[in-house]
Amino acid sequence: MQIQGLHKNIYRLSHYALSQEKADHYRKRYEVQVKKWEAAKTQGCDEAFCQEYSEISKATYYRYKKKLKQLSKGILPPSKRPKRLRKPLWGEAEKQLVLRIRRENPTYGKMKIAIILKRDFDCKISESTVGRILKSLQNKGLVLKSLSALRTKRKRNFSKGHAQPWGYKDYKKMVVGERVQIDHMTVTKNGVCMKHFQAWDRKSKFIAAGIYHHAKSSSAKRFLLDFISKAPFKILSIQVDGGSEFMAEFEQTCKELGIPLIVLPPSKPAYNGGVERGNRIFREEFYARQDILADSVGAFRPELNKAVLKYNTYRPHSALKGMTPMQYIQNYLLDAAA
Repeated sequence: MQIQGLHKNIYRLSHYALSQEKADHYRKRYEVQVKKWEAAKTQGCDEAFCQEYSEISKATYYRYKKKLKQLSKGILPPSKRPKRLRKPLWGEAEKQLVLRIRRENPTYGKMKIAIILKRDFDCKISESTVGRILKSLQNKGLVLKSLSALRTKRKRNFSKGHAQPWGYKDYKKMVVGERVQIDHMTVTKNGVCMKHFQAWDRKSKFIAAGIYHHAKSSSAKRFLLDFISKAPFKILSIQVDGGSEFMAEFEQTCKELGIPLIVLPPSKPAYNGGVERGNRIFREEFYARQDILADSVGAFRPELNKAVLKYNTYRPHSALKGMTPMQYIQNYLLDAAA
């Protein structure tokens, strides 16, 4: 049988090229700080200034200088890999048991499998060890990732769009219309599934709401335009979560209107706590009512408008010292005019 392969000189050349690449990597790492130290030293600066300017100590400077000298001779720094690596704490029997249980139950994670091993097979291995076995099985292609496993969300790219990432600001210094929180929730009433969009102003507690068939960016755009036309104050900025309904057409509309769009970081619904509380109010005080007999989205809209009007003009608010949101806004506008 003939064994085919590349000439040995090609492998030698490849090894040499990789060694030179590593040498360049180390050289760039050490040269910057060594040159800073030497530049400061040539200017007659003392060692204290040299350390502050180069951000390394005197001992580190001499150590880096020695490494650079070795690199010039082709001597690479020794590998930092431990001499003794941790060995797996499981054997082939445990591996086969985990593989069997996972194939029979594709959605089970390490916690469930660890319990089943202990309960049914008297195999007492930890949950973490089961996770490592599953990871090794996935790497070998013997099992697939569970369908119920959490999916990592892609980070939103703020460099190309109008939206900007959330940043802290003292809420006491905000004015009416600043960082208006917008969110949506799914509601089912009388057999009708609706997407309830809601806006909440932090300062005045004013709420605007609308219902649509779908939670698309086009629906969010329609709600935004309707909210701007009805709001008794100017919208200075808007705060939303990272949902797809607040991208595309919604973001483009904010850009065209010159309204800053602030997006919350992932898994931080508490930062939109006001509109979340407003969603609960309408769940309890509107959608839970038994006297509403509407059976379509169009029929629900007039009823929702009445509920929004009642909230803004009749329902007292403890945070506003018993005033309604509209009373607060009227006083605010009078003070601003004065």
